Amino acid sequence: MDIKRRQLLTAPGEGLLLAKSALDAVERFSDWQTATGLHPSRFVFGELCSVPLPVYTAVAPGRRQFSEVNPEVMWHPLFWLPPTIAGRYNLPTGPNGELEPESNALWSLRVALELTASGLYSQDEGWLDILHTVNIDVDSEADLARIREWQAGGHDDLLDSIDLGPYLHLEENPNWALQSALALEEPATQAQWAIVADSLMEMIWDAREDKTSNLPEYRGDLLLVSELAEVQLTHVPTEGNTAEEFWASITEALRDESYSTKQALTEGPVLMAEEWLRMTRDTFWESVTDLQTLPAAG
Repeated sequence: MDIKRRQLLTAPGEGLLLAKSALDAVERFSDWQTATGLHPSRFVFGELCSVPLPVYTAVAPGRRQFSEVNPEVMWHPLFWLPPTIAGRYNLPTGPNGELEPESNALWSLRVALELTASGLYSQDEGWLDILHTVNIDVDSEADLARIREWQAGGHDDLLDSIDLGPYLHLEENPNWALQSALALEEPATQAQWAIVADSLMEMIWDAREDKTSNLPEYRGDLLLVSELAEVQLTHVPTEGNTAEEFWASITEALRDESYSTKQALTEGPVLMAEEWLRMTRDTFWESVTDLQTLPAAG
């Protein structure tokens, strides 16, 4: 079979496990929305996967799952996932062993492992063009019209025949990805905290070293750091105040006009933020090193 691969969001040499930085996660969320045309309610940034993942929903008879997706990107494997990967398992992780759906973190990790092991994603060459495997070319206007008609509910034998099962059923144990994800969830989460903390420290350094910025610009750069940390590092375990409480206090301090110079901000809330980030990075960086040996981690 003639194989065609395409790049979208990731770069050659990059794996699907973990976002590269705090800002990268935000930018890819926006880039994915632009490329696909999906409303943000139809995809999530899965915490431990480096790309957003589409949300599959119940579809009324006569309608298609991703009818609103730009047909130019319907080649992407993420729009053709079987229910076992598109959906979430119910696991006995609730109180008293009650069943509850996989978390975003666990599900995104499982998806990243499945896509990488199957070859649907290649670190070196990117994503497999699924439509090309049935001789449909998204660079052809005629084929784009064909995709649009199918998305609108039309019948098409080729598009209806697409099945990722042969790519994914590679292991005798059908639960291998779930078992691997359960084993990796804690170290992967810790590694992501370390990577995010390190990237936020770099953002602080860049802002501090920019001698051309005025006070409002400097304050704005630092507020972005604080707001990203408040969202992406909210579950980091701490002594005393929770991470969420700490970063809420940093955000409040950064907005305090009594810090009337860049130096005052630097010696006050910025110093506290940097110390917290450094401790988080150093505490969990060993997990980054450990995960670098995994194929999915790159």
